This record gives sequence, C-alpha cells and structure tokens, in this order.
Amino acid sequence: MASRKEKTTTLRMALVGCDYITGLGLSQLLRGADFIDVAGFATGAEEVLELMGAGLIDMVLLDASMEAAELAQTCRSLNQVPVPPTVVVMGDVPFDLAESLVFSGVRAILHQGLLAEDLPVALRMIHRGGALLINSDARETLMNRSRSFDAHQRTRFECLNPRERVVAQGVAEGSTNAQLAGSMHMSEATVKLIVSNIMSKLGVSNRVQIAVAVTKARVV
Repeated sequence: MASRKEKTTTLRMALVGCDYITGLGLSQLLRGADFIDVAGFATGAEEVLELMGAGLIDMVLLDASMEAAELAQTCRSLNQVPVPPTVVVMGDVPFDLAESLVFSGVRAILHQGLLAEDLPVALRMIHRGGALLINSDARETLMNRSRSFDAHQRTRFECLNPRERVVAQGVAEGSTNAQLAGSMHMSEATVKLIVSNIMSKLGVSNRVQIAVAVTKARVV
C-alpha cells in the first residue's frame, strides 16, 4: 500500500461532513494546488464509501463539526477498507475524542490555524507520512498523559525484541523506513517487515499508533 501511495502524483481527495459554504471554500482553496484533485463531497460514512467505490481516494478530509459518534464511525469505516485512505480531521476536537480518533486510523487533526493558504502543503506532507498535528491544548494533555506509567503498553513494548524496539523508537521519532534502513544497515524491505511485526505485537494498525504506544510505554 505504501509504494502505491508514493507513486501517486495527484492527491485525490474527498471532503466529508462540511456544510455548503465550508465545502465551497475548501474546494476552491484545494483546487488551487496543482497536486490536489477534489474528487467529491459526502455527508458521512455511507456516502464516502460509495464515493470510494467509484475510484481510488488517497485522502479523506473530515469536518470536526460532525456529530462525535458519526465522526468516529466514519473514521473506523475508512480504516477498515482494503486500501484505507489517509484520514485527516479538520478543526478542533476535545482531547479524549482526538485520542480515540487516532486509534481509529486518523493520521492528523488540523487546528483552525492551518485552514488557510498552507493547507494543501500540510495535507501533502501528512499523506507522505508527516507528523500528527493536533491543537495546543490536546498536545499538552497528551504530553501530560504520556508521562504517566501505562503498564499495559509497557508490557506490550517489552515483548518486542531489541531490533524491533530500535525500529519502534525510530518510527516514534519520525524516521522513514529508508532512513531506518540506512542507519541500521539493512534493506528497506526488512524494515517494512519489522514495522509490520511491531504493529502486530503492539496491537496497532499504523505508524502514528506505534508512536503513541511507544510514548505511553515511556521509552521516548
């Protein structure tokens, strides 16, 4: 799946949950970038899945103003499709919801300050594996929680072998597979296999969740 995304030159995107005015403004902003194609609009999980059935969607941008249960359900549904898109939530959300969304497959949560001319560049960075972005209050809460001892995550982390721990910490620090391969003197294919094994052992499904799990285990 990763190699398929890396070869994509145009980022095909669906906008979900936006009202008419917001959707129109976002569409104009995003279509101003030559690397973004706004493929369509949807109100919720069922409509965006139908839209994806009509063609590959690389990224789904969800409006945080959606009702919380619908927002979470949409994220979970998108994360379960055979080729999941990069899911980004647009707008401020409470920390507890933000944490839940991350573990539902959300790649990033963009606060209102990024909803301007830099948005297309930020979305391309996120799609390429960039950092998780959350609002300042949620970030502070996350850091405070990460300082507390999480016995469950610690136990899972200790099940990793030494090489897996090094890779997991590298992922948490933002290193790409290519960078890890170079620093650890192994092939990128081997690193990808190790990352897959780490996800299985930690009970997570993407690199962001590895980073969260490592943080909770107090190893970074």
